[in-house]
Amino acid sequence: MLQVRTGVDLVVIEEFAGALRRGGDAFRRRVFHPSEVAGSSLQRQAAIFAAKEAAFKALALPAGDWLVVEIVHTRAGRPVIRFVPEYDSTHIVSCDLSITHAGDYALASVVALVGHAPDG
Repeated sequence: MLQVRTGVDLVVIEEFAGALRRGGDAFRRRVFHPSEVAGSSLQRQAAIFAAKEAAFKALALPAGDWLVVEIVHTRAGRPVIRFVPEYDSTHIVSCDLSITHAGDYALASVVALVGHAPDG
């Protein structure tokens, strides 16, 4: 049976900046792939974090395993979720990601069509 799954996350950029200061490089290594933060602005990193949160909500990804997904961008600039090879994503028929940031906030939304969820 196919299901439509959704996930949304809103990040307050200043709160995210505080988390980065407190967590330092260890936090960045635990949450982000190097490609996600290399040369990225604070706003873009907050948006990528929101995208990961939204993906976890929509797809019931393994709790705490931030590196199971990598947020990449197509040549046209469209954000895409890439799964690490170790994650069995065969149940995901399609997955769409939208990211935005403006002013004090970053927002991400994920809509996925799944054949079955890993949690049943």
